[in-house]
Amino acid sequence: MHVSGDEKPYLEGDDLAPFKIPNSGRCWWCGAKADSREHKFKRTDLSRMWDKDDHLIWVGDRREVKVRSARKSPVVKFAANLCARCNNMRSQPFDTAYDLFSTYVWEHPESLYRSSSLNMKLIYGKDWSVGALDLGRYVAKHIGCRMAASGYAVPDAIIPFLEGVLPLSNIQMTLFKDPERWKIYRDLKKDGIQGLGLWLPPAWGEVSRSRGQVVVYSSALIVGYIGVMYRWSADTAETDLFYLHRRVSLPWYDQSD
Repeated sequence: MHVSGDEKPYLEGDDLAPFKIPNSGRCWWCGAKADSREHKFKRTDLSRMWDKDDHLIWVGDRREVKVRSARKSPVVKFAANLCARCNNMRSQPFDTAYDLFSTYVWEHPESLYRSSSLNMKLIYGKDWSVGALDLGRYVAKHIGCRMAASGYAVPDAIIPFLEGVLPLSNIQMTLFKDPERWKIYRDLKKDGIQGLGLWLPPAWGEVSRSRGQVVVYSSALIVGYIGVMYRWSADTAETDLFYLHRRVSLPWYDQSD
């Protein structure tokens, strides 16, 4: 992470410890005991990627792991930082909205390549505004779980947003197409291989030494080559929120630039 106003411009690993908070063992949403682990990707996503040997390969943390259970494997989940009620019953509409989005992306890789926008009505029907908003809340829940699992405080605006308050301040969410992931899909398809994958790019951000905390946190959640880019900034209230629009711009964005 970038350090604001410091001689050493980037920090990682143990250098970030002073900016992290102790694990309280409590659900970051409601405060109950944290006894449930959110999937980094939904089980429906992971099940699509199962190979003929009855496992999938999870690449991350500088290692490869064979995953044999999308439901039980700790590799595909965040550390426990939600309670079962929040992670299941309270957020079920968000999970359903994400599943519909993911299924649409998985089933339309060629048409999305040619399109400059994504029509939410094609995914959610006449109630597209409800479905799109719940998709945004799924991403917000994902951000909260990822930040909490990494030892950072969950942004204050996330909880009210999950409970129905609009707008979601300080967090930008933008849809995009990733050219490198598209190239992987296209090249593998030529060899008769299903090349759509699931991706969690590394997070980046800024920490303020004077405040002793993270002030920017950004990453993405990518299905195939269609992603949601998100950026939380403690000092920026303006937001770009894809889930408020029926037809959403779908630009190409190379994260390696």
